[in-house]
Amino acid sequence: MEIVGQAPVRLLFADILIEAGIDHVFGIPGGNTPFLFDGLVDKKDKIKTVLVRQEGGAATMADAYAKLTGKPAAIIGQGAWIGTSGGLGILEAYLSGVPMLIICDTTDYFSTPQHGPYQNGTGDYGGFDLPNMMKSMTKYTTLASNASEFLHGIQLAIKHATTGRPGPAAVIIKWNVAFEMADIGTISPKVYPIGGYLNTKPACMAREDGERIAEMLLSAKSPVIIAGQGIRMSDAFEELREFAELTGIPVATSYLGKSTIPEIHDLALGPMGGIGQKAANARIAGADVIFAVGTGLAPENTKYLSPEFINPEKQAIIQVDIDSRNAGWTFPLKLGITSDAKAALRMLVEIVGARGIPYDVKKAVDKVKKEKAALQCFNEDIVNADTHPIEPERVVREINEVIGEDDILVLDAGNCRMWFTHHFQSKKAGQVLAGGGVAAMGYGPPAAMSAQMVYPERKIIGVSGDGSFMMHLYALEMARDLRLPVTFVVMNNGVLGNVRDFQSPDRRIATEYSMPNFEKIAKGFGVDGIRVERPEDIAPALRKARDTDAPFMVEIVVNDTPHFRLMG
Repeated sequence: MEIVGQAPVRLLFADILIEAGIDHVFGIPGGNTPFLFDGLVDKKDKIKTVLVRQEGGAATMADAYAKLTGKPAAIIGQGAWIGTSGGLGILEAYLSGVPMLIICDTTDYFSTPQHGPYQNGTGDYGGFDLPNMMKSMTKYTTLASNASEFLHGIQLAIKHATTGRPGPAAVIIKWNVAFEMADIGTISPKVYPIGGYLNTKPACMAREDGERIAEMLLSAKSPVIIAGQGIRMSDAFEELREFAELTGIPVATSYLGKSTIPEIHDLALGPMGGIGQKAANARIAGADVIFAVGTGLAPENTKYLSPEFINPEKQAIIQVDIDSRNAGWTFPLKLGITSDAKAALRMLVEIVGARGIPYDVKKAVDKVKKEKAALQCFNEDIVNADTHPIEPERVVREINEVIGEDDILVLDAGNCRMWFTHHFQSKKAGQVLAGGGVAAMGYGPPAAMSAQMVYPERKIIGVSGDGSFMMHLYALEMARDLRLPVTFVVMNNGVLGNVRDFQSPDRRIATEYSMPNFEKIAKGFGVDGIRVERPEDIAPALRKARDTDAPFMVEIVVNDTPHFRLMG
């Protein structure tokens, strides 16, 4: 803590953020939070403050930032809007296990909550209950009524957000807090440096359990690894690849685990489930031992717990998760381990390396390659469709061919997310960033901008449907204003495709729009763009976007193809 003696609380909280390594704040001032933003003015060299256009965008950018870096960003704004609009990104972080610090206020103007001032969120009569709203979508929420509670709350929120299974944590302040003075040396309870609260190593499995896992996997006839979001959050990409290569065991992934192993790898089976690859699903269904790491084996990944897909009565399931509640959550297990994914895989590499492999690994890999080829893994004929309107699978093929190894693909919601989950073949671990906790429409544009901030030297391609992109058109202005050379790809078919797919053709309602011209909209924001209507024009448009050092809109008019033909 840099400040000694009496100081405004807004300066002290900024120092805590810096101590904790939080270097990005996304938000919009409102209520009494402008006075907190004031504390960041003199910290511009250590904390980047990003003014967004909408609170949901702020939270989504923070979610994407954490998924890419493994550390939390802060979002700051007025409580009413953080608790409502901000829920877009907060819920995503909560349900996908992503750290985030949320700071907002009750807006009880001049401490009059009992008299019903407008925008009041204390929960008193005449107001709404912001603390309970936040508790329903965070790992930790506290209401601070004074400087001591605020500073301790910030520290504990950061701790709870980052330790164990990560998640969003919120500190809500009452009106007076932003204006208080405090002496860091005399506050009671004492405010200690935050490093001591964060100096906690994640759980790691016992070596005897590692030996059991090794024995089960090495003696299995047809084992498979299922990798999830936990691989990303523990930065276990290399450990996953090394363990797979050491044992010759193929890797399928959950949706949020997509690209945790490069999908061009011989042992990569691609995503599992209803929108997954047939090769992944066939191997899982036929496995005698399933090794699930960093995934809760949620219904959407397991064909809604279908015993025809995963059957614990016939298959031995080993599950490693950072949270003990997640191991054995959806299926009974042969062995459940509470551990950080990186630590568990590193230990297994050591154990298996010392034991030796009791079979020919090259033959095991060759068998996987044959299985993948037979099921056209990432090589289905539909991606070559040359029809008009353009088939969405053709768009995926073109991006597959243009995207570089170091580029990042950001997925939005709806059918476009499904086409890319199924057909896009990542070239590098961690190449795909997506929302999957709630997978809300509109995730893509702000997440793509956040990715570009994290990796200014890399090309970011954000893919959205027309419905999703219309929700966050301000991204065009923000990207231009912040000089973020994001490529926004909009697949435009004028429908809410994923919803309409479940409607009978003669019973369709509330799923069809007029088709906006996104090229013209982008140019109205001062962003260059191209509208593509024929398959042969996709690649030139993508190459032009790739070579442009500015935000660029590639609008592709696609067929309203149903997603049902993806079912693996």
